[in-house]
Formats: sequence, structure tokens, C-alpha cells
Amino acid sequence: MDWLPLHSGHPLMVHLPLVALPLAVLLDGLATWKQDPRWRQLATILWLLGLIGAGAAVTTGLIAYDRVDHSDAAHEVMTLHRNVALGAVALFLLGGAARWRWSFSRPAVLVGALGVAGIVGAGYLGGEIVFRHAIGLPTGVLEQVMMERGGHGHDAMPDTMAVQSAVDSGRAQ
Repeated sequence: MDWLPLHSGHPLMVHLPLVALPLAVLLDGLATWKQDPRWRQLATILWLLGLIGAGAAVTTGLIAYDRVDHSDAAHEVMTLHRNVALGAVALFLLGGAARWRWSFSRPAVLVGALGVAGIVGAGYLGGEIVFRHAIGLPTGVLEQVMMERGGHGHDAMPDTMAVQSAVDSGRAQ
């Protein structure tokens, strides 16, 4: 699998289920509330796309889990991210099966909503993995980037300098 990037395409795969599944649950809730099969039909398409996307996201995430350079602290967050994501997908599968079995089912919508909460949590942890622990950057690349930055950080700039910089660039109002 050397032809796959280290992160195995996981960042590309997560967006479809992150959009499709919450929308599917929302439309199922609307269909249940209004007893309208049109909303349910649209939700069904989103459920299918979202679950296929979730399968791709989980697969690429499990591949990336063993391929990226990381610290012990990052490993703990990666493991939690994996477990929360797997739990969310299990809830979506359960909610999807329930909605297929019982049309306009409030419990199915509730289980789907719990799945949405799960992927929100998994998404937050994914952000922590990338932006706090710099996972996905090989150690050599991370060292090179740190040398290039040379300690430069915009948030460390004193307020007066930030205002003057904004005025100089024409962004001040």
C-alpha cells in the first residue's frame, strides 16, 4: 500500500458522512413530524450516501491509524477518536436499520441524533489530532516546517503592532 499517502485519504473521506448523515437524520425528523414520505425519500438517499461514506472514512481511518508518525499523547487521542467514530457509525447503522423497518419512527430519529452527536465528537477529536498533535505530517516534514517558521506566530504580536500592520495593509476600518 505504498501508493497510498500516509493518511490514506482519510481527510478526503470524512466530509461526505459528516454532511450526509446529519442531514439524513434532520430530514427523517421532519418526515416523522409531518408524516410526509417525500422528506423520508430524500433522507433515504442521504442515508445511503452517508453510510457508504462512513464505510470509506472508517476504512481509511483504520489504515491511517497504523501509518502516521505520532507521539504517545497523540496515540491516546487517536484511539479515542477511533472508538467514538466506530460508536457513532454503530448508532447510524442501528438508526438506519430501525428507520428501514419502521417508517416515521421517533426512536430511529433519536438513535440517529445520538449518532450525529457521536460524529461531532469524533470530528472534534480529529481536529485535535491534526491541529494539536500535527498528525499526518511525517516527523522530518514537521521538523522542516518548524525550522521554516522560526518562531514566527501572529498571535504573539503585540496589539499595537497588529493594529499598525492592519492599517499598513489597508484592512483597518
